Amino acid sequence: MAKALYQMNMSIFRKVMATLLIFSLAFASVHSKAMGLAWVAIVLTALGLGSFYFSQTRNKAASIWACAWLKVTCAVLLLKTIPMLYWADPWAARHGELRLILGALGIYIIARSGLFNEMRFRLKIGYVLTWSSVIGLIWVIVYGRGGLPSHPIPWAASMAMVSALLLAMALKSDAGLMHRRIWFTGGICAVLAVLTSQSRGAFGIVVWWLLVCGVDLYRKFTAQTDFQAAALKRMLRHFFIALLALVSFCWALSYTPIAQRPLSSIQAGIDELLISRESAIKGANSSVGARIFMWKKSIQTIKESPWIGHGQTGRKQLISDWAEEADSTEIRRLSHVHNEFLNQWIDHGLWGLASQLWLLIGLMWICRKLYTAKEHMAALGLSGMAFIHLTASLSNVNFGHDYYTACFSTLVGLCILMIKAKEFWHAPALPTPPTPTPANPTKLWP
Repeated sequence: MAKALYQMNMSIFRKVMATLLIFSLAFASVHSKAMGLAWVAIVLTALGLGSFYFSQTRNKAASIWACAWLKVTCAVLLLKTIPMLYWADPWAARHGELRLILGALGIYIIARSGLFNEMRFRLKIGYVLTWSSVIGLIWVIVYGRGGLPSHPIPWAASMAMVSALLLAMALKSDAGLMHRRIWFTGGICAVLAVLTSQSRGAFGIVVWWLLVCGVDLYRKFTAQTDFQAAALKRMLRHFFIALLALVSFCWALSYTPIAQRPLSSIQAGIDELLISRESAIKGANSSVGARIFMWKKSIQTIKESPWIGHGQTGRKQLISDWAEEADSTEIRRLSHVHNEFLNQWIDHGLWGLASQLWLLIGLMWICRKLYTAKEHMAALGLSGMAFIHLTASLSNVNFGHDYYTACFSTLVGLCILMIKAKEFWHAPALPTPPTPTPANPTKLWP
């Protein structure tokens, strides 16, 4: 009796935490605490349910992907431990790496326990991320860059990761065509939100979408075995209809802030770059110019202590000295060099740089293994997040922001949880009534 009551309480707790996760993700784009609450929901679910389900599945192997991600996050922090102890840097500065480890541990327990292994859960995640992208786009259009719930750069990078995950779900999920088209639309809304935010460092998501969609269209075209005149004519007709719709869509956006803001931001960046090319000191009071000036100084500084770095305090003192040298108010208000890799190299030498590179290498290794295992949706989603993290880190230190690291940890975890292969999940399968096979379930384009 007591065991049955305990199981019932655990089932209720699971539903409550799943609801909290969904609700938090729904408003993550318009409230700075919502994404953090989604991350907390994952950790609390693992703590509350993990011990019970873990004991029930003690003889079964854990999800190798969640375990691999946990190992990657542990290695990322361990590589920074030695230089941090050497320079006596505060551990509070490593909140991003610690959040990744705790999130990965929660995902490991949940994945091993077989929780959320349902198509219904994957559908909810896709729809709630689509909803978050739509209201995020509306929010940034209405309130502008200065009215975002978080710092605009990590906010835009986080929205770019949401877009990458939605794109993977739209192209590679085995859900119905209607679901995937809605997720595709949500991904486009997330891209438009990134552009409207004017955060140039996250504009790489446009390149990712063009690359992935281009490859997908090419593969679908080359996979056609029937090249009869009628089939080819129909394919060309669909292509030109889609091209006309795209041109009309871009023309309509050209009269809205969605197109005007990013274009003006890019033009301003080009002007600042040209001034900095003439004189680095002269351009150091602009956004792009300050970055270029600090990057040049960073390379010179790294040569002085490439192995162990200068420590966090040393880096802040160096930035203060550079601000005085360039007489730049833009640099004077900064505490990092606006480049994740250079910043870690200055702080902790090659140890810090290796830590950041290992995060990318580990993610790409997992993606490669997922692709080999035919888990294409998870592989594409994680690849997109790795691409966004790489490109966004070239112009900002996003690991210094709670919002970004909470989003990174949460989205990677959700991507792993949506892996559905039976050899990686151990929850008993529930009998389902037979359903008619959809016509060409992998087709997204008309």
